[in-house]
Amino acid sequence: MAAEIIVKDVMLNEDELGLAEGFTAAEESLITVLGCEEEATPGSIVFFGVDLPIGDIGEVKGKVLGCDPVDDGYAVTVEVLALDDRYPGPLTSALKGEASSVPDEQDIQWGIGLKQSNGAFAALVNCPAGVLNTDQLAKITELTRQGAGLAKLTHAQRVILLLKPDQIDKVSRELASVGLRIGVLHRGIRNIRGCCGALCRFSQNTDGLGLALAIDQALFGRQVKWDIKVAVSDCLRNCSESFCVDIGLIGSNGLYDIYVGGVASSVHLRALKLTGGIASDNVIPLINKILEWYDANGEKDERLHKLLERLGESGIETSAEEAFKSAGQVFDALGIGYDMTKTLTRILARGFGVKQMRADLGLS
Repeated sequence: MAAEIIVKDVMLNEDELGLAEGFTAAEESLITVLGCEEEATPGSIVFFGVDLPIGDIGEVKGKVLGCDPVDDGYAVTVEVLALDDRYPGPLTSALKGEASSVPDEQDIQWGIGLKQSNGAFAALVNCPAGVLNTDQLAKITELTRQGAGLAKLTHAQRVILLLKPDQIDKVSRELASVGLRIGVLHRGIRNIRGCCGALCRFSQNTDGLGLALAIDQALFGRQVKWDIKVAVSDCLRNCSESFCVDIGLIGSNGLYDIYVGGVASSVHLRALKLTGGIASDNVIPLINKILEWYDANGEKDERLHKLLERLGESGIETSAEEAFKSAGQVFDALGIGYDMTKTLTRILARGFGVKQMRADLGLS
């Protein structure tokens, strides 16, 4: 009886595939079973490719030990002789049948195993409010020293590690050892931004730093229709760019005003005020209500600002569109590359969308 197949749908070749720039000898005795359509000759040397969860294919050199017929082909037992020197670690895990630490992309898409143009692989580190302790900094230093020798700080207050392929399967465990986690890339809550909070002399009797950390604890790993960015700023100086995210908080006299539908990527739209005077203890429950509303009304891969526009488009009157065209002509004459007609129309549509959200959530 054939052993359990570890890697399925493999094609064996007598010659190198040309995927690997070089091979490294397997560090341990490794026997694996491959599912193949064609019969293999025991004693022959073969080369084959293995799909890896980091989005590439690694090449393996092996010696056929046995070949048994199965229902839809053959179970070929192979002694691994050498591994693609780009991916020895991930290949070893795959040939052992071990589950990869790279999460599936069916739901949340996590920021790990992102291949870069220089051959390194990026891992996004979740750093709520950009806070790191000394042990965490030391671990980041250790990982980057073993990898590409670089870490990248982003505007979203998180860290991108540039790693070697062999590090991908263990980076989550390494980060967890110091209380860090892989961050979200898509379909989830992004890194929570936060200002200095009560540490800053401009704070409005609030603590945006502590609140950002609490929001992270409450929302990390929550799946949403696409991306949700949350930022906390303790005053109108808006240091965390709260007007440029999906859900933004602005501190004022010990309370928070809540803004929604901002974006600062390929388009730039200032968030619109949803409600005001929210105590810190009530912020997370309100954010959860906003997310539930987004879940109920949003379409797959639709950002919050696009949802608000879609829901509000029907409220725009023809007279408003004509007025926007007149304003747009003034800006067109300046030649500044800004389509004011389109921008004003989108702002009004989002405004009607916010009005509907406010009514649905029972906010005044």
